[in-house]
Amino acid sequence: MNFLFDPVAFNGDTFIWTHGFKSDTPYPGFYHWHQCMELLFVHEGEGTVIVNQHTYEARPGMLFLFQPFQLHKIFMNVSGDKPYRRSIAFFEPSDVAGSLQPFALRHQLFMRLWQGRTTGPAFDLRSEFSRAEAVFEGYEQMSRSGRGQEAEEVTMLLLQLLGLVAATGGAGTADEGRPLRYSEQIMQLIETNYREELGLEQLAERLHLSKYYVSRVFHEETGSHITDYLTARRVKQACRLLQSTSLSVEQVGIQVGYPNVSYFISLFKKVVGTTPLKYRRQHVADRP
Repeated sequence: MNFLFDPVAFNGDTFIWTHGFKSDTPYPGFYHWHQCMELLFVHEGEGTVIVNQHTYEARPGMLFLFQPFQLHKIFMNVSGDKPYRRSIAFFEPSDVAGSLQPFALRHQLFMRLWQGRTTGPAFDLRSEFSRAEAVFEGYEQMSRSGRGQEAEEVTMLLLQLLGLVAATGGAGTADEGRPLRYSEQIMQLIETNYREELGLEQLAERLHLSKYYVSRVFHEETGSHITDYLTARRVKQACRLLQSTSLSVEQVGIQVGYPNVSYFISLFKKVVGTTPLKYRRQHVADRP
């Protein structure tokens, strides 16, 4: 089962790295988040990345930087003759921020990527595609030689990538300024109304569209059903409340739109992999 919270096990390493990983079978993806930052670079393939109630084109040359606990999904159109090849890295931003500090402009950009709300998560590096490929290949060689965990090599990789981001104009994609897709309008409606009773009928009424069309267009644009996204958004908020408040499990369920506590506990366990109470206890146990 694909759990909503997808923790990354570092096992003593500081930088989890996979270069040029290839998929040539259907890749629908799933809504999830990690406790750390994730870096994703698309070498081959086409699809959609969903994050922050927006959809972004995933195509060769796109770089994505997801913040810790940022809900996202990668939906790729994959077949035998259209593979999806990507490089992925996971790292704790606090572990690398200090080494970037001597480089003031790059450090400021990194801090905005890590903690900001207006920078990222998608960067179009197509104009610098060859340079980006060379950067990833260079780090892969360091990793194969056993130096991939060295702070100097990780810092060099991030400095080069931040330089490419800065050179191509910072944040955003070629789709900036376009009208919102229907899927994005639906996700924004969910964002502001997920605590309420919110089903296909209510969404269709607010968008002045048929229920059938709302369901179909969301699936076409995101590769998932509306209920999947609504569940993911509600459960993510439940996790935040369990971590940061003393509300009872029943109260948390009510706060996120699940007044039936038994159903809330069952659903939470299905998508997170543990019960709300165990999730809270684990979070408390992990605090420094």
